[in-house]
Amino acid sequence: MLLNFLPPEPISDNSNRWRSAVAVLVIVIGLGVFLLAQFNPLNSQFSVISQNFKSISSLAVKDVKNEIGGDKEFQPPQEVQKPKLPQLQGVMLVCDNFSAKSIIVKDKDTGAVLLKKNEYNKRPIASITKLMSALVILEKNLDWTTSTKVVGDEVADTIMYAGDTYTLEELWEAALVGSSNKAILTLADATGMLRQDFVNRMNEKAREMGMSDTSFTDPTGLDETDISTASDLSILISEALKHEKIKEAVNIKEIDLYSKERKHKQHIWNTDWLLLNWIPNKFTNLIGGKTGYIPASGYNFVMQVANDKGNVINVVVLGTESHEARFTECRDVADWVFKNYVWPENS
Repeated sequence: MLLNFLPPEPISDNSNRWRSAVAVLVIVIGLGVFLLAQFNPLNSQFSVISQNFKSISSLAVKDVKNEIGGDKEFQPPQEVQKPKLPQLQGVMLVCDNFSAKSIIVKDKDTGAVLLKKNEYNKRPIASITKLMSALVILEKNLDWTTSTKVVGDEVADTIMYAGDTYTLEELWEAALVGSSNKAILTLADATGMLRQDFVNRMNEKAREMGMSDTSFTDPTGLDETDISTASDLSILISEALKHEKIKEAVNIKEIDLYSKERKHKQHIWNTDWLLLNWIPNKFTNLIGGKTGYIPASGYNFVMQVANDKGNVINVVVLGTESHEARFTECRDVADWVFKNYVWPENS
């Protein structure tokens, strides 16, 4: 038997030949593009793309290096300039001679406490509550020219009568000039909010303003459970007087309301006797104030006032023994502060 020892014929593989041809073609095309980019000015965009790619790559490498290790370069912290505070000249006033249970005087611009007495004691605040109610009402952008009927709530009020028709503007003035309880309740209802939702918003807004020791249970302040402190009320008067509509109203000295239903004209004086100068004072710029009284609170008053140099202070007195005392004591502590503190010159 003969064996075939001849070497086998090479096997033909067409697929390998095609792969080789394609590879050579790609190399030729790539070389052509490279040479064209180098020597043809019409295709200079290729070099721009190449340079941009290199720049991006180098930045990426730098960022990676910084993230991997080594401290980054930071600018040194800038020194924060502390506000210049009013400086006491002489001896601090002893507040025991005042009947007010709580007192605070704060510099409006810096928040510095210039005089204090039991400023964190929680007390009923009565109609000062209406300042917070006014802030919530302003959130609703009411049409002040529209009319509505006074609510029928059985609350103490010598100005408004249930069923009388007034514009919202008239109700606003009655609430902040004459401190009408029915007026503020009617306005609260005019917002379209349920009464409890309105009170909830009052408390929410107090938290937003940093009044951490304040809680409200009704819009009028008639409830003993409308509670705050002298310190918190200094925040409230500052915020309220930022709003021109509140500021204008509390500075109206007197208004006339006419009831079509009862055919009766009612004259109303502002409850702020310092504004009316019924309590003599030398304030040249009484920016605004608000009274409050129920038997549980005593006589309360908050105000913001400036001296002739433009220095502004917030003054709060709570729980004085008489109607007149809240004004005289507020006046006297403000006068003392302006006389005994020196404000830094405006730079």
